[in-house]
Amino acid sequence: MSFRGFASVFGLIFVLGSGECMASEVAPPVSVDVPVSAPVSIPGASSDVTLESKEAPKEKEAPKEEVRGMTAQEVFKDVEFLKREEVYVTPSWLAANLGRVVVLDARAQALYLKGHVPGAVNAEWTHFVRLGGRPGDSGWGVRLPMPELARRLGALGVDGERTVVVYGDLGGWGQEGFLFWVMRSYGIRKVKILEGGYTGWLSSGGRRDLVPHRGKGGRMPRLSDKDDTRWNVDIKWLSENLDKVKVIDVRTQPEYEGARFFQERRGGRIPGALHLPFDSLFTKEGALKGQDEIRALMEGLGVSPQDVVIVYDTAGVRGAYACVALRMSGYYARNVDEGFQRWAGMPDLPVSTGRP
Repeated sequence: MSFRGFASVFGLIFVLGSGECMASEVAPPVSVDVPVSAPVSIPGASSDVTLESKEAPKEKEAPKEEVRGMTAQEVFKDVEFLKREEVYVTPSWLAANLGRVVVLDARAQALYLKGHVPGAVNAEWTHFVRLGGRPGDSGWGVRLPMPELARRLGALGVDGERTVVVYGDLGGWGQEGFLFWVMRSYGIRKVKILEGGYTGWLSSGGRRDLVPHRGKGGRMPRLSDKDDTRWNVDIKWLSENLDKVKVIDVRTQPEYEGARFFQERRGGRIPGALHLPFDSLFTKEGALKGQDEIRALMEGLGVSPQDVVIVYDTAGVRGAYACVALRMSGYYARNVDEGFQRWAGMPDLPVSTGRP
């Protein structure tokens, strides 16, 4: 069965078990057994940075929208649809602009070390999420608080002013889309995805760089959470509105049916969830399908552009890219940052197994 990095994301899980200021020195690595607030090292980050001491913000509450009897336009009145050219850049564009942009390689470090786009800094998705505790715990796998996230982005050279280009590759599981989603949800608009990923870069004649690079550090980006609820819902909100939205599970068929699960505390799916495998959004060459093709997939599930759409996967990574793809196709979509791992970790919430 072909899918983008099914083994990669869960193999990693097994292993792991806003003002203007300057980004701080990166701290040593951390394992999953340390407190949620402990620092994690970023292989590509600069250590030539400083940070003002601030308390982490309180957790954001779930969106307050009441959706019963309302159209998607009313519920998501501030939703931001995306054009393809707003999301992607081509390999030729990147080649012409190297040196003027920040390039982040979202793949695993082992792949990065085997070759990457010249000047790219390694930035795996795990550098931007909390990994204290274990899957299913409150707060596990969700985005870091804004001050810490800004510090880590700043250490990688992301300042909110220069354009950032992120990329993954064939066989991945949407890490590049996750980084795009994280930055857009916190107000960084100058971020793009390299179309075709690293394979597309090489096939277009791009040079392979074997020298590891570190971020130049500098000024941290100004992050804002005003756009967060336009991109994300939490499990509490979803459980309270489950019968009023269209929920889409983008995991693989075995995950969806509960036949295969990893460190989730239960296997299965959110009751009533429709199945749209993440891989089905992409061509065999790894490019995101066009709007008409994606709309045909959604129509096949009985989902219209007028529906409120909530997307999830295990820990929000594939779901984030799928959310971006659906926004590009005209759907009122949001991602579940907590993912199914949190739903499965809450014993009072039901799960469904087997074929629908």
